Amino acid sequence: MPKYSSAKDMPDNLKNPTAFIAWEHVRGVFVQELGDDKEGWVFWPCIHFQDDTWHPLAKDGDITKARQICASLSAIHDKPIQDWTRPAPPGLTLASTREQISNYLKGTKEWLETTHPEPSPLWGAGWEYTDHLFLDGFTHFEFEEEMRAMHKAALEVFGGMEPSKLKAGLAIVKEQATRRWSLLHAANIKPEEVA
Repeated sequence: MPKYSSAKDMPDNLKNPTAFIAWEHVRGVFVQELGDDKEGWVFWPCIHFQDDTWHPLAKDGDITKARQICASLSAIHDKPIQDWTRPAPPGLTLASTREQISNYLKGTKEWLETTHPEPSPLWGAGWEYTDHLFLDGFTHFEFEEEMRAMHKAALEVFGGMEPSKLKAGLAIVKEQATRRWSLLHAANIKPEEVA
């Protein structure tokens, strides 16, 4: 039975891919989110190899099953899990929400200024500010209010940029926040609304 140390070599039609993995070459497991509110969300448990390639372990789209598979494999093979579908825990920082947002925007501005005019979206572990709103039980209306306030803060931070990059920066901020908000609702039980 062959053991695979890279996703480059793994065929897509394996019945039980976990039995064919050389676990000493695995960096970790993670839950991959696909789609969106319009197309519907899909969640896959995936394996991340040391050569930075990855391979899905199942494609049935169920968030609970994806999390269970990742948790089980993590425990059996002593590998870390990355699950960006969960709200981030509150940050170990004294920074206010306004400071967190300002720092996020400044980082986006620096990234925009060093890339081509049409940058691809920034997406990674999620946007901590959106996670706080979700954990605090904000309604969709309250989230939209925060996005409007965010737009004003973004205009202050992005101030002197050329119009095309300013537009791109604002689009990235809104897109990332909205995608994160939708993902949290798709993959987690919504907290009770704050009275």
